[in-house]
Amino acid sequence: MLGNHFKIFLRSISRSKLYSAINLIGLAVGMATCIIILLFVQNELSFEKMHTKAPRIYRVLTIDKALGTNNQRVGITMPAIGPALPQAFPEVTAALRVTFGGQQLLRYGDRPAIYAQQLRSADANFFDFFDYQLLEGDPATALTEPFSLILTQSRAQQIFGDIDPMGKSVRAGNGNALLVTGILADLPDNTHLAFDALGSMGTVIANAKANQPAGSTQPIWVEKWRSIAMPTYIMLAEGVSTEGMSEKLTKLAHDNSVSENFEVITQPLADIHLKSTDIIFDPVQNKGDVNNVYIFTAIALLILIIAAVNYMNLSTARSTERAKEVGLRKVVGSRQSQLMGQFLSESFFTTAFALIMAIPLALLALPSLNQLMQSELSLNLAQNGFLQLFIVALLLGVGLLAGLYPATILSGFKPITVLKGNFKTGKKGTALRVGLVIFQFSLSIALIGATATVQKQLHFVKNKDLGYNREQVLIFDMFDQSMGQGLETFRQELLKQSAFISAAQAGNVPGRTFGRSRVRPEGVSDEDVWIWSVLSVTPEVMETFGMEVESGRNFNREMPTDTVDAVMINATAAKALGWDEPINKRLYFAQSDSVGTRIIGVVKDFHFAGLHQNIEPVIIFPIATAPGNLLAARIQPGRISEAIQAAENAWLQTYPNYPFSYSFLDEEFDNLYRQDLNTGVVVNIFSGIAILIACLGLFALASYSITQRTKEIGVRKVVGASTPTIIRLLVVDFIKWVALANIIALPLAWYVANKWLENFAYRINVDVLLLLGAGVVALLIAMLTVLSQSWRAALLNPSQALHYE
Repeated sequence: MLGNHFKIFLRSISRSKLYSAINLIGLAVGMATCIIILLFVQNELSFEKMHTKAPRIYRVLTIDKALGTNNQRVGITMPAIGPALPQAFPEVTAALRVTFGGQQLLRYGDRPAIYAQQLRSADANFFDFFDYQLLEGDPATALTEPFSLILTQSRAQQIFGDIDPMGKSVRAGNGNALLVTGILADLPDNTHLAFDALGSMGTVIANAKANQPAGSTQPIWVEKWRSIAMPTYIMLAEGVSTEGMSEKLTKLAHDNSVSENFEVITQPLADIHLKSTDIIFDPVQNKGDVNNVYIFTAIALLILIIAAVNYMNLSTARSTERAKEVGLRKVVGSRQSQLMGQFLSESFFTTAFALIMAIPLALLALPSLNQLMQSELSLNLAQNGFLQLFIVALLLGVGLLAGLYPATILSGFKPITVLKGNFKTGKKGTALRVGLVIFQFSLSIALIGATATVQKQLHFVKNKDLGYNREQVLIFDMFDQSMGQGLETFRQELLKQSAFISAAQAGNVPGRTFGRSRVRPEGVSDEDVWIWSVLSVTPEVMETFGMEVESGRNFNREMPTDTVDAVMINATAAKALGWDEPINKRLYFAQSDSVGTRIIGVVKDFHFAGLHQNIEPVIIFPIATAPGNLLAARIQPGRISEAIQAAENAWLQTYPNYPFSYSFLDEEFDNLYRQDLNTGVVVNIFSGIAILIACLGLFALASYSITQRTKEIGVRKVVGASTPTIIRLLVVDFIKWVALANIIALPLAWYVANKWLENFAYRINVDVLLLLGAGVVALLIAMLTVLSQSWRAALLNPSQALHYE
């Protein structure tokens, strides 16, 4: 029986090549889109699945509720809280500290020095928490001793070549001799941690003690409670709930003299990748966004539904062609259930053919998508069991969704009516097809409108005045204290080159994470806790970054008092305190500080944390004795290549033992919004696919409908109807339904666009005219689609039209 159904299916395709091709193409593109999005979603949801204890692991976060902050979650906490938690709470079986990563120069013997791009340090129980594959070394002891070092396989290969690295010492840029105690397989992409070298927490403690002033009784930073500086994880006992855990952690912190404005909370390990977009001071670099998972999943379903609707529409529209076939089959004894089986089989065969086309389409599209999204998705059917199940579900689900209604309609025809030649499609069938067209275009127009809003917001992000000029600024990071000693020499060498306009030392740059400090502004109650962001600079920063002093003055190298009694603040800080004239007011930085520091200038607000965050108050300190963490240099317009070459020469002269390294400030800014920009491009592509599939269906439906009205067109032309009149008649019949779809789509697009814009602190308003413009575009596309068929029908010779059928 199935073979007979397949033969009928092939005959049906051969009789209606155009409509069959449209069905196959629409379904194939829709299913290819679904497969690609499934791979993306599957990858996003796979983060941390390699860790067997993942359900018991939580990250410890902090919320700073002080005045001057945005009350956001912070990705670090008190360094001392980690070791205290297992002792204070029996349900916490272990705690783990992992420091922020940073570049570090590593050298073995006389071999060339190599930068470890992310060297982190961790407690000795790191491998009790995380099941990364240690190829060599003992996970229980590899990080026990100070000055131990684990290297990833690729980094070890770069440093040692063919030499066995185990037990060898490498010299770090800060002078430490580090013993290689383990080789780790390169980390997978689907984990939130990123590092190519892992040192022991013992090294951090030993270095901190070595830098402690002689005779000091103060705890080193790793042991402090009154500091927010350490990424920390905890592991709970089996079956323990986190209910009430945040309250316990917060009370423990307050009992150890932590300020009342801090709240300590936990975050499940499984949530880190997708639910951390609001977290600041976060060591996680490859964040995802759960909203993108929802958006792409919804788009996949919409595209698939639109493609399935095409099939339903064309199948029911062509019912008159197959009515006689159904009548004859019923006369010779076929039951309705048998006919339904035949038509459902045809639907499944169509879906299967489309699926066979969809898989190579997905394979062709994946490389471009991987390049755009900076991912490594692969369509490996043999090793991806979930993908196999999804494809089977896709075949059954789409086949049933697309075929069930047409099969019910076609198999229900009455043989007497059909064989007498009196059969016509009913009003219900016409109403359904109209409803499906409206449904298709409503979804497509809403998608286009939302996409247009995304593009407008991204344009706003790229072109908004940030309060500084990010273009043509080179950044040179200092990787250790010895480099910092030569920073002013390096700056002076750059200024000798005509390719540079200015150069300045700084503790940080906009777009990176600023530090914070507790402060008591003049005239404010001692009980109020203010915490402001901080930035240290030399006077040249204003020119180098293109920042503007609104009132007062900049730091001045010629005024010695500026190094001990001068700070600047941003405009937001002045507004937060209601100061109309902040110049010469004072800020106090310790409880014992009775003198304070004078405010000498107010800097125009600049977006140092990106447009996702509100601008917080900032204190700008002068760099006095200790050097900054980096050097920023502004390049003369059009002289980038010359400037880089000059900078390399100056670098090698100042730092002969360090490979030349630099970055561009504008590229760092772009990286802040890379995910948003990539999402915008992908949504654009999928929106185009959605409207294309909808228009394919409209083209086929218009073509078939006009074919059915050929005799009517001939009669109208005989009685004097002009070609424009015929075209208007045919076009308006379809376009009015697309116009109705616009009305339905407008509030839907507005809602979706508004929800996405909530991710930005600085955003555009949803532009109703832009949404209407998206509807007009869809209307024009639909009009051209129908017009292409109407024009041909209107030009038909009346004698040919009257002989039709």
